Amino acid sequence: MKFRKIKYFIIILFICSYFIFNYSSKISVSSNPCSHLYQTDSFERSNNLTRLLDEYFSYRTCVLQHRLSNVDYVIFDAVNGLGNRLLGLLSVTIYALVTNRILLINWKHGDNHLAYFHDLFLPLSPLNENSFYSQYSISRLRNNLRNRWINEIHSQMNIENGMPKDWSFYFDMQILCNDYQYKLSFPKQMTLNILNWFNPHFKWIRTDQYFLPLLTRNQRYRQTFMKLFPNGQIFNQLAQRILKPVEKVNLLVEDFQNKYNLTDEMITIGIHMRSWSSTTTDYIEPFEKCIQHVIQNITRINKKETKIYLYIISNNLKRRQRLEKQMSDSNKSIEILRLSAKRIMKMQYTLAELLILSKMKHLIITSKSTFGMIAQGLANKGAWIVRQGAAQETNSFHSNLCQWESTSEPEYQTMRYLQINNTCPQQNVYLPSIGERTVI
Repeated sequence: MKFRKIKYFIIILFICSYFIFNYSSKISVSSNPCSHLYQTDSFERSNNLTRLLDEYFSYRTCVLQHRLSNVDYVIFDAVNGLGNRLLGLLSVTIYALVTNRILLINWKHGDNHLAYFHDLFLPLSPLNENSFYSQYSISRLRNNLRNRWINEIHSQMNIENGMPKDWSFYFDMQILCNDYQYKLSFPKQMTLNILNWFNPHFKWIRTDQYFLPLLTRNQRYRQTFMKLFPNGQIFNQLAQRILKPVEKVNLLVEDFQNKYNLTDEMITIGIHMRSWSSTTTDYIEPFEKCIQHVIQNITRINKKETKIYLYIISNNLKRRQRLEKQMSDSNKSIEILRLSAKRIMKMQYTLAELLILSKMKHLIITSKSTFGMIAQGLANKGAWIVRQGAAQETNSFHSNLCQWESTSEPEYQTMRYLQINNTCPQQNVYLPSIGERTVI
């Protein structure tokens, strides 16, 4: 008898929590003085990206000015290097637009990245945003504990679909690409609502992934993405609006362009040579052959001697210098472009290198390097990919493999095994990771 009463009590608690959670958000909207600026269905109704972003950032500024606590937030927790952080930031930005959440950026020193967001880019609003995310540190702890637990439960329920364990609860359930596979029973859905009830408004996403392709394949939002980005170049259009470099970085780029008097008629080739270990210092053959291949393609029509300008950057100085010398000695029509050393933060200098690389007429980048992906995405054009660098590629690829990739979306490298048609992946999906997997 006593057990039956407890059972009924739990059922009643589940039912109450279910309705409270579902209707609490609707009640809070009436007390939000900014809700008229950007609404729950604003993303789905929009057919113009510029207007959508203007409305969203007006809404965001209004919410932050009023310091509202009854609206939903998503806090991007930056991790790993510059390229990884930018991939994650733009993905979380789209997530914020789709889910009507206020984007906050927790971009600190760490992982050999010695800069804050405001050291590199202009803030997203005229407000001082550096202090906003810190007030949610308690919610961050709760959020991580809650989602670690949910990940464990959810991966056990869907173990047959082959999805990696820490991707199993990648988004809110209604946002998952194959959401129809994740319908829960009534008791499990109520349990999830109870968990969400303890921390309904604040979501921390710590990621280095370009997970945006999952959102674009969602059946509910697919048509909206096609209207907003008819050419499919989501990364480039978002980056132009979100990533505004600080003045020091812009001045460094301008000095470089003025120094060499760069024009559109000049044949410039930008090379990003990623070194994954110190043992590759003398290993420049893949890039040397790829540069020669690109030059041959460029000069095939014009029989006259043509001046070629090479801009080479690498995280291994000796390797870069070795490649520069080798190319200069082998072809007298080649001139090496170099960015002058300035008294500037290391990461500001790195960002300037990235921006200059994206301005070159032709690109050669290293496979699986997020830095190269960002440069190609900013350039909004195809690039030659050198299949060298990652440990697993050393033995599996020939040193002279230089492959053309026409799309500038980072998806083709980070999530290449996802289906690229209009359907969602079904079973046995492998989602390769760069660096640390996402934890929501």
